[in-house]
Amino acid sequence: MYKVKCTLKEFILDEEAHPCHFNYKVGDEIYYDGETFTGRICPGLIASMMPIVNGVFLLGHRFTETIAFRYRGADVRDPEMEKYDGVGFRPVEGKGIALNASAKGRARGHHFACADTRILAHFTCVPIDLSDCEYARPFYRRSIAVLEKIEAEPGIRTDELLDRFTEFQRTGIAPKLTPVFVGVLLDALEDMGYIRIEDGQAYPLGKEPPSRPVFAADEE
Repeated sequence: MYKVKCTLKEFILDEEAHPCHFNYKVGDEIYYDGETFTGRICPGLIASMMPIVNGVFLLGHRFTETIAFRYRGADVRDPEMEKYDGVGFRPVEGKGIALNASAKGRARGHHFACADTRILAHFTCVPIDLSDCEYARPFYRRSIAVLEKIEAEPGIRTDELLDRFTEFQRTGIAPKLTPVFVGVLLDALEDMGYIRIEDGQAYPLGKEPPSRPVFAADEE
């Protein structure tokens, strides 16, 4: 689970002729950590922003990087191409706006716009860190526990991480650490720049998390 930042990037249409009645300014920000919103939220944003904010909160960059359409560049209609693509489009270089965020990497971040079609306030929405709010705390603590094992043993194989936890640490604390769940935690740590994984080995990148939980003794 992730902390989310939404930023007003632009007014797509004419905000001078039709002023934003919420008095938003380009650069205004809204934050969400899983429990609390920080920043002013216009009622005209709620319907469009909430599905995006929730998706980014739960999945981080992976919410958008697996949307195939985000990698579609500029096309023009060409009926002759239907025999190839099944619909009738042809890619064109240098025309229009490609939806993919980077030609070299996967798509990053999402966006939404307000309901006022005279101005269309356009917001970007990105994950900025792991969430350590109370709701996300059990997952956050598991993430940091995994991170600290990697920090203690740079280059550790990811399939050996579970061996560095005691039986109680693996199965006596909720949520239980399983191979699949550890993989999810590793994805989140890599997504937020805490680690890199190369050839099945995990390396810390030196980024400090929002907080360092104090873990109780694991013997009961």
